[in-house]
Amino acid sequence: FDDLRKHIESVENAIDSELKSNGVDIAASSNSHQPLSPPRNNASAETTVTVSQSSQEPAETVPETSNKPEGERLCELMCSKGLRRYICGNISHRAKLMEEIPAALKLAKEPAKFVLECIGKFYLQGRKAYSKDSPMISARQVSLLILESFLLMPDPGKGKLKIESSVKDEAEMAAVAWKKRLMGEGGLAVAEQIDARGLLLLIACYGVPSDFRSMDLLDLIRTSGSNEIVGALRRSPFLAPMIS
Repeated sequence: FDDLRKHIESVENAIDSELKSNGVDIAASSNSHQPLSPPRNNASAETTVTVSQSSQEPAETVPETSNKPEGERLCELMCSKGLRRYICGNISHRAKLMEEIPAALKLAKEPAKFVLECIGKFYLQGRKAYSKDSPMISARQVSLLILESFLLMPDPGKGKLKIESSVKDEAEMAAVAWKKRLMGEGGLAVAEQIDARGLLLLIACYGVPSDFRSMDLLDLIRTSGSNEIVGALRRSPFLAPMIS
C-alpha cells in the first residue's frame, strides 16, 4: 500500500509540475478533478512545489551549446587541453573523429593559432620517449590527427585561411627545432614514421621554412607513409605547389 501511495504521489507531482510549466494555476486546476490520493499536509505540499521548481531551474540555465557535439563545443571555446583529452579518449574511433574535428576546427575564433596550441611542443621529445607501450604514443597521435584535420577543414570562404604572422613564425620555429632533433637522431631519411608524418603535416599547414631543402621534403614524404594522408597533403597551400 505504501509503495502504491508513493507512486500515486509521484504521478500527482509530475502533473502539478507540467501544469505549472504551462502557466496553469495548480490550485484552480485541482478543483476540476478529485485527488488521486488522500490530502497531504501543508509541509508535503510545500515540498512538492519546491521540488518542482528546482527540477525546472537547470533547464533554464543550460546554454545553447549543450546540444552541440563535444568537439564543436571545445573548438568554439578554444580549449586545447579539453580537445586533446576528447580526441585521446576516442582515438580508437579515428573515422568518426576525422568527420567531426575538421568541421569543428572551423568554429574556433583563430583556427591556426588554436591548432598550434593543441599540438604543444611534443616534437622536442626524442625517439626514446616513444618506446613501445609508452603513453606518449597516443599523445603524439592526437597531435597528428589535429594537424591533418586542420588541412581538411572546410573551405573558410574566398581566399586562403588567414594565418597571423606571429603564429606562422612560431610554427616555423617548431618545424626547425623538430628537424634539428631528427637530424641529431640520424637524419630525416631514417626517422620514425610518426615523427616524419608530424613534421610533414606541420609544414604543410603553416609553410616550409627556408632551410628545408627539396631532399628534406622527399625524405619526409618517403618515411611518413604519405599515401595514408595524401588527401590532406593535397590541400596544403604551401606543399602542393612545390610537388608535382
